[in-house]
Amino acid sequence: EESRGGGCLACHLNYDEKAEKAHAAHLNMPEDSAWLLHHASVDLAVTNNHCFGCHSRSGRISANYEGWHETTFKPADVVGIPGYRLVEGSRVFKRVQDDLHHAAGMDCIDCHTSYELMGDGKRYQHQEQQQDVACSDCHTSKHDTINPLQLDGESAIIAGMRFGSIAGKKLLQTKKHHVPLINTFVQNDSVFLVGKNSGKLHYIKPPASNCLRDNAHKNVSCSACHSSWAPTCIGCHNAYDTDEPGYNMVLDKEQRGSWVEYVGEYHALPPSLGNRIDSAGREIVPVVPGMILTIDMASFDKRLHDSLLFQRLYAPVSPHTTVKKGRSCKSCHNSSLALGYGDGKLNYVIENGKGEWQFEPHYANNNHDGLPEDAWIPFLGSRTGKVATRSNIKPLTIKQQQNMLLVGSCLTCHDEHSVVIQQSLTDFATVLKSRSKKCILPQWRGFEISK
Repeated sequence: EESRGGGCLACHLNYDEKAEKAHAAHLNMPEDSAWLLHHASVDLAVTNNHCFGCHSRSGRISANYEGWHETTFKPADVVGIPGYRLVEGSRVFKRVQDDLHHAAGMDCIDCHTSYELMGDGKRYQHQEQQQDVACSDCHTSKHDTINPLQLDGESAIIAGMRFGSIAGKKLLQTKKHHVPLINTFVQNDSVFLVGKNSGKLHYIKPPASNCLRDNAHKNVSCSACHSSWAPTCIGCHNAYDTDEPGYNMVLDKEQRGSWVEYVGEYHALPPSLGNRIDSAGREIVPVVPGMILTIDMASFDKRLHDSLLFQRLYAPVSPHTTVKKGRSCKSCHNSSLALGYGDGKLNYVIENGKGEWQFEPHYANNNHDGLPEDAWIPFLGSRTGKVATRSNIKPLTIKQQQNMLLVGSCLTCHDEHSVVIQQSLTDFATVLKSRSKKCILPQWRGFEISK
């Protein structure tokens, strides 16, 4: 958790037990020379601990991957209670479900490549755009392979240092940038992955038939369906405290006075769904509240009087909480959280032969924009202007919401494993036309656009 900084050493420096003791002795007594005999190593053994130092904040993907969720508890609140850990001495994390790859003994670098971590020679507006590996690179029935003789120089050197000769093997490569996945190989139509640190052999399963059989979910990302939870926070408030010890980054010195972030609530919940729109088209991806906050600007500059900056922005997220079983149909089609309305009760009410969706939010409306504290969009509504931390991320359109809730109305009566629901995955329009008179479809009262 303290591995940040240090350039190359932040990832590649490792202390064994003797080196760690010698280093500690040298810090306590500079004259002690044992550290000269037991020096730390600089090598390719990049462990999850190295990743945790940087990736345990914001999206918290390292913590998520290991099954740790940050809470608002104080260290004194959890003394002697199992299932909690302290990070940096003050941050309290609670044990929840870890990623299935972590449970299988896989490290972060078993998936992620050197080109993702150290750069591929190109400039990107955001770091996540450099990310290359995808679930479908390994979990596929159509293997995109490369011969070891075709490896680029960097991949060939790393493969040689890790595995020696890999001649004759068919290696997988990423579809996005065609980067070799040097720790994978295809043998007799089966795919295997070798742990870069552990050496453990993992059989890679092809995607389940559920993931491939229908057109209804062809634009849904793997993580939108297979992420069990994601970290969410709401109610963040920032103010300038003139008495808080701080550090002036411009003047490079310590000072009295600093901005302080006051956290509202942390939760581990299934992610909401949004649209990522780019040159490849539209994809449904997981999103979480990325910035629902207020900034008290007057606390820094009294000339601004009562000026407050308010933002309600969601952010795309790669939760790294993968589970084998995907989300149930109702967890999306009948969920206010998934649709972007925030937590609450979403009910399909039938009265006098007419169906109507009704939503009762869990949180009160925020005074700044009238939406529930954790919401992204109004119920069966939309928003204009800046809505996300990325310009290509948008909420579900009103039409998408109506389509999802239309299926949700069916699920209020029909089990998701029933014949009629399974048939609807391939031809929903035909199933809808042949519905019984008992089936009451929802009526829409219109929609709202919120700025």
